[in-house]
Amino acid sequence: MTHSDATGRPVAQLLVVTRSLVELTDRAVSDSELSHAAADVLMFAARQAARLVEDVVSLRSRDPDDAGAFVQCSSSAELDRAYNDLECLAEAAGMIRAHGIGSQYRAHLAYLMRYAAESACNALERAERSMNLADITNLTHAWVMDARN
Repeated sequence: MTHSDATGRPVAQLLVVTRSLVELTDRAVSDSELSHAAADVLMFAARQAARLVEDVVSLRSRDPDDAGAFVQCSSSAELDRAYNDLECLAEAAGMIRAHGIGSQYRAHLAYLMRYAAESACNALERAERSMNLADITNLTHAWVMDARN
């Protein structure tokens, strides 16, 4: 995902990545084990997604007039939750590689990782709904103000 993707429909793009993470972790749970290769992919993708969440927050907070409203908006809390879940997913995947965790424990980590991926996905869905509602409200307000003038 490029920087221009992060400025167009950022949360929708993040949802594509996060839903893929859910699928990968779901497969790992179904297989009752998470391979080192899958852990590497999950770690990389989750870290990149977390960085993109940071980019979304940065873009939404850049305009001083909108920054205060964004921080108070529920989408800000949801993006924070998604960021934390993605970092948790990346850390759990990194543990498999860094600490040589045995296969019996990798199955347990796969469950944790699936939970984190699903939680991040749910938080991003709520953030997207909140941001879309805020955008519609802002457009309606601007339209009313233009109509008055």
